[in-house]
Amino acid sequence: MSSEPITPKIMRNPGLAIGARSLLDLFFGYDFFISYAHADGSHYALELSERLHSMGYRVFLDRHEYTAGEELHQATRRRVGMSRKLVVVVRPAVLESGWVVKEIEASLSAGKTPIAIDINATLAQADPALSLQRILADRIYIEERKENPDGSPDETTLQALARSFQATRLESLRLRAAMAGIGVFALLFVAATGLYVVAEQRATQIETTCNTIIAQLDRGWMLIDSFRTTQFGKLIAAVAEDLAKLPRPSDFKCDQG
Repeated sequence: MSSEPITPKIMRNPGLAIGARSLLDLFFGYDFFISYAHADGSHYALELSERLHSMGYRVFLDRHEYTAGEELHQATRRRVGMSRKLVVVVRPAVLESGWVVKEIEASLSAGKTPIAIDINATLAQADPALSLQRILADRIYIEERKENPDGSPDETTLQALARSFQATRLESLRLRAAMAGIGVFALLFVAATGLYVVAEQRATQIETTCNTIIAQLDRGWMLIDSFRTTQFGKLIAAVAEDLAKLPRPSDFKCDQG
């Protein structure tokens, strides 16, 4: 018998592990979606993705190079919408990229706030008439000055992205706490309503039973009164008078209100 430890196939096969992680990320979403223009170079965006991933964040880097006339993929729109942060690496080619603008619009439509990394003041000095400049002009952006625009991301940029994510996570926790409070209140309201309905039903049943008893007593008194007027009743008047001392139905009241 072999003494080799049994290892799950997904752990022995890195490709399967990566595929499983990608599937989970697609289902649960990402922390950061990195948007950039391939014409500007991919080294900066790739290293930014790797550094954020090493910090424990789920990152999606769109490697698809769109061509003229091609529409933004539905899968890409979904990934943008499911990402907590859209990070736009702003360099010259991005200013003319209609697909980057569409990714930003998809992020805004999902209620997210895009963050621009402005390399060498590309965004700050852009023509105000450009769509991307108009969209990002009043948004959060991080400035970087670099001799090589496609070099490595600054440590300060990584820390700024981490802080922005933590702030968003805190807002999410507050929102979840508020929603949890609303949920608890709703459950208590439903429970109280249920108890009230049960109490009303039981009160109705008790009142119905009480009315039935009074009706039976009333019928019994009618028989007693009839009995007292008979000849035999007169013979046993003493007994009849004792019966007359019994409580009358009018002495009972079912409605407590």
